[in-house]
Amino acid sequence: MKTLFTGGCLLVAICFAIGVAGAADLQTGFLGIQWESPAAHQKGLTRLYEKGNVTFYTQPNIVHTINEIPVPNVVYGFYEDRFFAVYINLDSEDVFGEFRNYLTSQYGNPAKTLSMKTGETVYKWNQGKVKIKLKTNEESYRMKLGFYYVPLSQKVNEEQMEKNHSRSLQVFPIKKDEKPEIVPLLRF
Repeated sequence: MKTLFTGGCLLVAICFAIGVAGAADLQTGFLGIQWESPAAHQKGLTRLYEKGNVTFYTQPNIVHTINEIPVPNVVYGFYEDRFFAVYINLDSEDVFGEFRNYLTSQYGNPAKTLSMKTGETVYKWNQGKVKIKLKTNEESYRMKLGFYYVPLSQKVNEEQMEKNHSRSLQVFPIKKDEKPEIVPLLRF
């Protein structure tokens, strides 16, 4: 029984150490994975799904701990097989509040936006090349914490905007990076 208890304490301590070390140096990586590293170099990743050039993975047998908060089911995003994002779904308002308080104590007051259309509140912290977003949606009760490596996440955003632009209805036939012809002014 004593061995089981000691082993359990050791496992919690290791998870805590990994979580704190991973969160402490956001500029080089997160939760033991270096930004821009390929998915093939990571042990224990299980592919969830793919969306365009982005593939999402998880480590189903690992529960990380950040600031003494257990974080199961972390989702890792890889753009063109390079690590660029971490997503953590939060399961309660208490956990959301704990993360908001922790991030504020570590990185200062966040920029806060509220969308009346979607009911989503987003708290943002910028830390060098890493953007942190803590989101809550009052209508769906979904809460998420995301860490984004900006040099790659900007490329993902640009690619997504290009796809959306090509599918949108164009009122004027103006192509990207082209100067439109001057249309004469119509007088009524």
